[in-house]
Amino acid sequence: MAVIDGRTWLERLSSGDCWNLLAETPVGRVGVLNDSAPEIYPVNHVVDQATIVFRTDPGSKLHGLLRSPAVCYQIDGIDPDTSTGWSVLVKGTATELTHPDDLRRVAELPLEYWSIGRKQHWIRITPTEVTGRRIGRTTTTTTPSEHRDAGAAGRS
Repeated sequence: MAVIDGRTWLERLSSGDCWNLLAETPVGRVGVLNDSAPEIYPVNHVVDQATIVFRTDPGSKLHGLLRSPAVCYQIDGIDPDTSTGWSVLVKGTATELTHPDDLRRVAELPLEYWSIGRKQHWIRITPTEVTGRRIGRTTTTTTPSEHRDAGAAGRS
């Protein structure tokens, strides 16, 4: 853990912490290339066997994913009042699921999406890298490890 200014600290999250946060956070953002320009879209996702699965409709997001499958995916939690937060970044390859067995299996996953539309295309991101960071502030009564332990207890 690095201390930035004597009261602000930065912690690198373990792979397990990153996957726990991915499983607990229903919305993230997928970054895709569309005609050589990066675009970012919010999507609801679910973790499935160390991959990220989401649904989408035809459009520029799907077009970008199919033309350039190298993607990034990010989730985060931020508290502006305390200047604290965390972020998880997944880099990987997106593929559309088309095999009937795969489609039947992922249809059973607890994926809930908020936006309208049929969302007929299932996309799986297979990670090549998963990293995360947490930034916190130490008070006179809380050490960084106590803050981390309290956050972990709150997620249980």
